Amino acid sequence: MLAKAPQANYEVFLTNFGYTCASAKTLEEAVRKARKTGFQCNIFRSNDPFKVVKLSVQLEVQDD
Repeated sequence: MLAKAPQANYEVFLTNFGYTCASAKTLEEAVRKARKTGFQCNIFRSNDPFKVVKLSVQLEVQDD
């Protein structure tokens, strides 16, 4: 029996490298995963990969 793939609504695409690095059920989860990469990312819906949902999510650097 084959394992079921997890249901993902959003995909995190690394802009500079040109590939999808993560998938997520919610937009908030996708933004967290994008920020965790430390690189510039775009977020797409899984069922419509040509329409950007969120553009240029980047790691936020905080000065202490």
